[in-house]
Amino acid sequence: MLTRRRLLTTVAATAPAALFLPGAAHAGEPDLTTPEGWLARLAAHRGDVSAVLDDGIGHRVRHLPAVKRPLASTIKVVHLLAYATAVGARRLDPDEQVRVGDWDARHPYLGDGPLGAGAHHSALTELGIPCDEYGVAKDPEQRVPLAKIPEMMIRFSDNAAADYLRARLGDVALHAAAARGGWTAPDVRMLGGETLLLFFPEYCPAPGSPVVVRRAAGDALSERFARDLSFRAKVLPRAAAKPPTAAEQWAWAARTGTGEAARLAGLHHEIAGSPDPAAALAREVLGRQFAGSRPPGTDAMLFKGGDLPGNLSIGLDLVWPHRRPGTAVVQLVNSTAADLQHADVLLRLCADALDTPATFAGLERALGH
Repeated sequence: MLTRRRLLTTVAATAPAALFLPGAAHAGEPDLTTPEGWLARLAAHRGDVSAVLDDGIGHRVRHLPAVKRPLASTIKVVHLLAYATAVGARRLDPDEQVRVGDWDARHPYLGDGPLGAGAHHSALTELGIPCDEYGVAKDPEQRVPLAKIPEMMIRFSDNAAADYLRARLGDVALHAAAARGGWTAPDVRMLGGETLLLFFPEYCPAPGSPVVVRRAAGDALSERFARDLSFRAKVLPRAAAKPPTAAEQWAWAARTGTGEAARLAGLHHEIAGSPDPAAALAREVLGRQFAGSRPPGTDAMLFKGGDLPGNLSIGLDLVWPHRRPGTAVVQLVNSTAADLQHADVLLRLCADALDTPATFAGLERALGH
């Protein structure tokens, strides 16, 4: 749930109900408040990093680009482009008034941040929709324009927004959107379903089961939560009675949706560079977060990050008026609380690398290339 707000405040907040516990610290880690510290961090743990960078003017680096890592919220660019494509084809009306209770039905109360300040709670609050501390609207009959749902998915990294869009659009539309960037059949399982599998491990497939079986189990739980009020009533008591341990959260995170840095970078580059209306709408949504603080000379800075226990990911594009866009994707496993707390410095380092050849070369050396 790596958002611009989280990056700017650089606070890795946790609470008993939150599912983003810090990772174990590495002894002797460098000062991550500086770009130099991050370069040292990456150099010391190259096997934990996948990275794809292309600055648009000939400098490229690919480090372990085909290793599948947990995607966390970086997957949401797929949902965004699928939504934008449907709007462009007039299959969806961005002004449609969506019942908030239908959006809430994709939010399993917990798992998206601290109690009273989770992603869905923040999204509803931003839209002026009164909700309880779990982020459930007090009046489910309130309406919100459909266009606000993908906006909240990116701005606050609302998992319920992503799951709502997947339920509306279907996997065929999401896969078609990803294929535009060369990404075949991305893992777009229900994020809320994954949270429910953590709370209800008895529904998890046996260890070693195929990914498709795990995905189906989580998707089924998401649908059950959305439609079965008796099951929904069991979630909070279960979370309170059997909160997952840190070890359980790390193991769970490793079994969530994964993807290759190369595939994610390909889709980012497609969104950043394509002239068609769907990509333009996706760029508009992705660029709002840093509209007032993008690097000088750029038209836009596009960003979607993600984090899970032990995992930190960044997807970033810089768009210039007279040259090809630059794209940077970095995936870090075995991440620590300090990594998340200072993820804003890593983001600035990646942006500087796309903008400045000397910084690009420093990052390239840190990765051993």
